[in-house]
Amino acid sequence: MIHFDAKLAGWIPSSVAGILIAVLPSAMLAAPQPGDLFREYRWTKEGGDAGGSLRVGGRLDYGGGPVELAYDFDLDGATRVEVVVEKLLCHDGTRGLAISVNDHEWIKFPEAKGIPEPQWDYQHHTYPIVDVPLKQLNVGVGNQFRLRVDEEHSWRWPQNLIYGVHFRVYYDTERKPHPTGRLVSPFKNAKLGTKVELRAEASSPNGRIERVDFFGRFEDVNFEGDGVYTQWHYHYVRSQLAGNIGSANAAPWSVAWDTSWVPDQPCPVELAAWITDETGLTWFTEAVDGLTLDRGGSSVELCKPYDVPKKWVTRKGEGEEKFHIQGDLARATAAQLVWCSWSPGYMEGIYINDQEVFHREGPRYAYYLHRVTLEDLSMLKVGENLLKTGKTPKHNGKMVHGMEVNWPGIMVLIQYRK
Repeated sequence: MIHFDAKLAGWIPSSVAGILIAVLPSAMLAAPQPGDLFREYRWTKEGGDAGGSLRVGGRLDYGGGPVELAYDFDLDGATRVEVVVEKLLCHDGTRGLAISVNDHEWIKFPEAKGIPEPQWDYQHHTYPIVDVPLKQLNVGVGNQFRLRVDEEHSWRWPQNLIYGVHFRVYYDTERKPHPTGRLVSPFKNAKLGTKVELRAEASSPNGRIERVDFFGRFEDVNFEGDGVYTQWHYHYVRSQLAGNIGSANAAPWSVAWDTSWVPDQPCPVELAAWITDETGLTWFTEAVDGLTLDRGGSSVELCKPYDVPKKWVTRKGEGEEKFHIQGDLARATAAQLVWCSWSPGYMEGIYINDQEVFHREGPRYAYYLHRVTLEDLSMLKVGENLLKTGKTPKHNGKMVHGMEVNWPGIMVLIQYRK
């Protein structure tokens, strides 16, 4: 068996770490992998403050009582179950998020290994997963869960915000009639241009196909918040799938993929699809691999932030990170700033090498995914660059929240012509 110590990932180059992860058996990996059959039971809080979140911990805690799930759970042929949460750290120093299913023992969610330890010192919005013993679930209706965090906290107010809780039940493909299919475009080892058609065949013995979601495993910006740049890219927004390549809700099962802002790839790209039928069963197709980008003279550099500050909240003062540019800026045509934040309506500018490049967008007291295009690139330089956020001033003489910049920080993409 291959042993991969995630604690060492900090000094392993991302391309090598991605290869190591790729060769691990799928049973050792959380989240669906090609060949898996599963059904998702997704819950999100309706209404409420903080963008519709469930507050866990502290003075505004939801109370820690049971949350009832309205779903009729199908456990026929089930092999295992996992729970994924949409977790915002919120108050720095909060740790020990745990779940109890149907009043069984508490199970702690793991911290993201791609965030420096202790992870609760860095603002983050992640999607941690835990395995739950299958025997803890009830067949049919009547399942419930509770959430808590540790009481230990430096300023006596621990708090995570939870935007979604998803129960994912996996099934034995030999015992469960299920949807099947495959990607028919592109072909294995194909070259991908700027515009790529992804197309799938799909059918199910259970009835009609509800949707086909297309995914890629490649290096890209890390909206997942775990610091892993190479993975099957997707996340959730209040229990709705987001961040994947695209989705088709009717035949022909195809989407157009614009790769113009996809970074140049250190390793071949893999593509696959989730095929979901009218019963809610989802089949993860086998991957089409060996794919490479060939965009006719254009390229994209992903500049990953480093020296990212702890407790990056703009009400506390300016926050600074660094990023490194390798490309020839004389050939640069555009750039993007990409990051995940909370309450960006209180941001007070982003500066690169002391020049303001963007001022403000987004809501207050809710999270937001940013992708801001820069047309003026004059402040950029080859080598090390300094990016900072301005300090949020008082409003009407009162301190306000400020913007939280979530891990891995503010990522920079640069387009070049060759």
